This record gives sequence, structure tokens and C-alpha cells, in this order.
Amino acid sequence: MEKHSERLTVAAIQMASIPYCIEENLQKADRMVRQAASRGARIIVLPELFNTGYCYDWRNLKVGEDLSGRTARWFRGLAKGLGIYLIGGMIERDGGNLYNTLLLTSPQGRSASYRKRCLPLQEKCYFTRGDEPLLVDTPLGRIGFGICADLLDEKIWERFRNKVNLLVVSSAWPDFTAGGFLFAKSSVSMRISQMPQLLPKRLAESFGVPVAYSNLCGPFDSPLPLLYPYAVRSRFVGYSAVYDRGGIPVSTMKEEEGVAIGEVVTEPLPTEKRYAVDPVVRTMARLDRMFLTAPCRLYRMLNRPKNGEETWRKVQPSS
Repeated sequence: MEKHSERLTVAAIQMASIPYCIEENLQKADRMVRQAASRGARIIVLPELFNTGYCYDWRNLKVGEDLSGRTARWFRGLAKGLGIYLIGGMIERDGGNLYNTLLLTSPQGRSASYRKRCLPLQEKCYFTRGDEPLLVDTPLGRIGFGICADLLDEKIWERFRNKVNLLVVSSAWPDFTAGGFLFAKSSVSMRISQMPQLLPKRLAESFGVPVAYSNLCGPFDSPLPLLYPYAVRSRFVGYSAVYDRGGIPVSTMKEEEGVAIGEVVTEPLPTEKRYAVDPVVRTMARLDRMFLTAPCRLYRMLNRPKNGEETWRKVQPSS
């Protein structure tokens, strides 16, 4: 792998999104991206589904966009205008399927996209699982991508070993200790809620490369399909951060809105340290897949958006 030893300024944005208020969320993100760019950031990461907000709501079926739509055009225009690599999450519609997608746009207006592979809880009611990793070669180095609960699958990340200069994770990780029922105070839910503080740092330690982790903050109020009328009243935990290679914290946040930003070195450190997830948390993720996949798949089939007359265009991955 080509060496990239120069220092690079990377930013992870932490913001509170208003569910399904796309224009307001894009305006806020625009201000925060410009702030990060003015401080020298060349790669800027936004949270998972920052434009629509993260919610288990039927409106997910209505707000999906193809990769030439409003949000993607905003990405390309801002990346080109500021001369940055901009990364963030959106609901992608491709034919009759919806995906939880991470979009990268370059200063040249080129795009690449990654579809989330680990769909936790009722995400499976709306989104189709992605099946391919994304590794993009850019002039700033090779970038590997993941979304939120992808952090719980060690196999996803091992495919990047000795192949990347930077890992980015876009996230909407809630507090599982508030909200009642599934979101109740217990030792297990506390451990799950602490993963944003632990796993991005562990990635940097295990792979010897910098990690940018961008998470939502603010309230998480959502119904839960299959469990109506139960609804969650919780929050997103935040803890967005930039870690240098080896897990050295460069810039970390707690629950407030803002920008984690700092310089990192993109030449990988030699390491054979295994990336490992807490066994209890990993077991809970497996139980989730076992018991919720089938009923959520049925829900998705019954509520699948019908194909309209419009032809959806797929982006071609490139740097």
C-alpha cells in the first residue's frame, strides 16, 4: 500500500437533526461543514441519516432519495465549492428498495456510496441490507467506511486490514438506558450505550490508522414498528471523535453539538492487534438478527414503496 505520511486535518461533525425536516437539517449541516472547512479540514464526516434524522417511522418510506437527488446535489456542490471530501448518511432509494447509505463526494464532484450491512432493531423494517464493503482510493489516502452498528461485526473491519489509511464511521447511536421496555436501565444496555466511547478508539488501536467517528446528539423520540403503541423517548449519546493512529485521541466530544477536528498521520502503524467487540454486546447483536430479521422483513415487504415512473440512477463508485 502506498504510504501517506503527511499530516491531514479531519473533522467529525456532531449535530442534532429534526426528524424529516430535510431543508433545516441541510442548512445546519452546511454551516457546520463550512466551519470545519474554515479550520482546515480536508475530510469532513457527518452523522448517519443526518438529513432526515434517525427514527423508526413510516415516513422513512417517503423520504428516500436516489443518488442524484436533493441531498446528493448538496453534497457535490459543497464538496466542490469548499475543496473537501464530504461524507455523510442518507436514505437511498434504488428501485423498490431503501438503503441506509453513506455517501462520499470529492472536490471534483465524484461520488461513491456504501450501504449499511448491520441493521439493528427496527431498521430492518425499512432498509435492505448492503452486501459490499467500500474502500475508496483518494489523493489523501485510502478510506474505509462503516455505519454505526457495523462496529459490532469484526469481520466487516478485518477486510480493511493493511489496506487503508483512514477509517470513517457515521453513526446514530442512542442511549439504550432511557425510554423503557427495550431501552431500560440494565448492565447490558449500559454496555451497549458505551460503545461509541470504546469501539472507534479500538478500531484505531487495532488497525494502526486514524478513525473519524461522527454521531448524532439530541433527542431520540421514535415509535417502534411491530410494538405499537410503544414509543422510545431517549437521546443520542454523541461522543463524536477523531483518533490518530494507535487510538490516540485528537479531538473528542460529549453530548453537545459541535465539531471534533484535528490533525492525524495517515501512514499506518504496524499492528496485529485484533479488533474485538464486547462478547455480551456481540451476543445481543446476534440475538437481534435472529429474532427480528424475519418479522421486520415481512413488515418491509408489506410496506415496500411501489416503483414509480421515474428511473433511479445509481452512482458509480470512484475517488
